[in-house]
Amino acid sequence: MATPIWAPGVNGPEKPNTARVRDYWLGGTHNTEADQELAAHLVSAAPHLPYLCRTHRSYLGRVVRRLTSLGVRQFLDLGSGLPTADNVHLVAPDARVVYVEIDPAVASEGRELVANHPNVSYLCADLCDPDEVLGSAEVRTTLDLSEPVAVLVLDVLHFVPDSAEPHKVLAGYMDALAPGSYLGLSHTCRDPFMLAAVGLFGAMYEDQPLPAFTFRYPEQVVQLFDGMEILSPGVVPIPLWEPDPGEVQDRNPENFQGCGGLARKN
Repeated sequence: MATPIWAPGVNGPEKPNTARVRDYWLGGTHNTEADQELAAHLVSAAPHLPYLCRTHRSYLGRVVRRLTSLGVRQFLDLGSGLPTADNVHLVAPDARVVYVEIDPAVASEGRELVANHPNVSYLCADLCDPDEVLGSAEVRTTLDLSEPVAVLVLDVLHFVPDSAEPHKVLAGYMDALAPGSYLGLSHTCRDPFMLAAVGLFGAMYEDQPLPAFTFRYPEQVVQLFDGMEILSPGVVPIPLWEPDPGEVQDRNPENFQGCGGLARKN
């Protein structure tokens, strides 16, 4: 079986990468012609992907602003990709932030991007290993784990299979953190259109195999918050989660098959 085009660490910075594709769709400048070509291939199979990407990123900003209004000043962003367009440290410049990414090529570029931010660190690690992440030098020197921390897991859990037991992974983080910590999630959900798009891409680009996606149902996303207090407005379609009044976007939930929520550890 061929290696997926975005498998961590196998392609290096000169090959297309989904983190830089995301940067391209968000209007960033940290992408190459190869990334733009991959983006075009993806859009040919799933024209709504840039919209999904922008909707997840807009949601990140709203969650971070909500958390800062609640007094949170520490963030652990799991599966962050490149910290370029409207990432946590740009939305909350006074916060302490650790970004976590499994791909060494992305992590190397990410470190360069945050090098001039003394309160921001970038860790290359697997988000599915809470002990490794929380025990890392980056986390220990940047965050005070005796104080509340907001864990963000946005637009990445579709890469985590059920066999990795994501509910236990997330519980591992929250159990280790102080009371008053938060968990913010967004997840692209399972729907016929998304499954058809994956199949179409595979048929059109047999030399560019996709990773195995796990698109979950909304009720499964709710279960990832077990044991925590889910804050208003609950686990809802992302465009409907505290939309900014002046933001121009499509708020029809049927046009976005994904949901998100924010919960507090008491």
